[in-house]
Amino acid sequence: MLRSKSLVVFAALMLWAASASWAQRGLLRVTVVDPDGTPIPGVEVTVTSPEQASYRKTLTTDDDGKFSLRFLPNQAKQQFEMLFEKPGYEAFIQPIAPASTQAMTEEFVMNRAQGQAAAQDFGDLSSVLTGADNAAIVAFNAGLDAQRNGDLDVAQAQFEEALAADASLGPAQVALAQVLLDQGRSAEALTAADRALELAASRADALQVKYQALKALGRGSEAEAVSALLDAAQDDAAAALRIYNEGGTAFQAGDNAAALEQFQRAATLDPTLREAHHAVATLLLAQGDAEGAAASAEKALSVGSDDVATLRVLYDAYQALGKTEELTSIAPRLAAVDPEFGGAKLVEQAAELWNGGQTEGAVALSRQALAIDPSLAKAHYFLGLDHLSGGRNAEAKASLGRFLELAPDDSDAATAREMLTYIE
Repeated sequence: MLRSKSLVVFAALMLWAASASWAQRGLLRVTVVDPDGTPIPGVEVTVTSPEQASYRKTLTTDDDGKFSLRFLPNQAKQQFEMLFEKPGYEAFIQPIAPASTQAMTEEFVMNRAQGQAAAQDFGDLSSVLTGADNAAIVAFNAGLDAQRNGDLDVAQAQFEEALAADASLGPAQVALAQVLLDQGRSAEALTAADRALELAASRADALQVKYQALKALGRGSEAEAVSALLDAAQDDAAAALRIYNEGGTAFQAGDNAAALEQFQRAATLDPTLREAHHAVATLLLAQGDAEGAAASAEKALSVGSDDVATLRVLYDAYQALGKTEELTSIAPRLAAVDPEFGGAKLVEQAAELWNGGQTEGAVALSRQALAIDPSLAKAHYFLGLDHLSGGRNAEAKASLGRFLELAPDDSDAATAREMLTYIE
């Protein structure tokens, strides 16, 4: 998400730990939106698998920013990567590990290219710069329009024209540096960023470009020195986003240890950065640290709304920890925002708890399931057993009778009939 006008998040790193417990059918539905929530059509999505070199699919989002992808039975729990690309937006990679019978509905935020930060910082310069040459202002604003449209060559030409008209126009120098960086011309971007710093213009933005250019050129020690300057030039929120982005880059490169370290740094620097807490939770759960994953997921939810991905991580963490009370608390929250979860999943969990001797939790989940869908037969069965054990024969008769009406051929139907005979 956009948290600072001077910095755009490299990618909305929305991870999830998919497992067969979410299984329904092998279909993934995705919507791609911009930071304002507007669907983005025409995003090219390339799907590959490091475990299956021959696998490659190319999809494009429709007018509503949507696409769908089906998985075959032999692809169960296989690792896949989706590369999202569109001119004018930050490309990003999303890993997935679906089950072959799984149905998932996800929404990803695709942020505008970092060059767009200049547009958000300066807008129409004719309204804020009174001493600049008018021709420079006109050219600069034309460059911003070209950036918004993803035409970096035109943007470069316009920014250079603006600087030819007024060499002291710092925002144009910063924007030129960013465009050169976005074009992959790191050495030239570095020179332009240094020139912007000489003009004392938008110091944090120029330092950000310089840092990225040095990293791209493999000049790691110099980049670290610039990173220290960035820490001083940026406020905590902007610095946290930058560190979070570095974590995303490390994750895409397969270095989960480095990614986790950066995500934890970002979460500490800006405790309100929900995405950082979510990323930490996901990586910790993948490492088997369910306790840490639960704590980070709880933090993520405390600073934002109930999003599906974080609730899934928290649910799986509670399940791994055997926290029955917490599971019964989180399940309805997840069911409220995840149509793929629903009452059937609650009944499945209730069965696990019942078979494990945790009858109280099983009954609580069964009641929640029936509130969502009264036709879930097994939930009535568990309630009937609970009523019978508590001596509430009338309630037991009603629940067991409803169970048999809904599922007369269920494997527990004979037991239910026997208990009804006993009650009568």
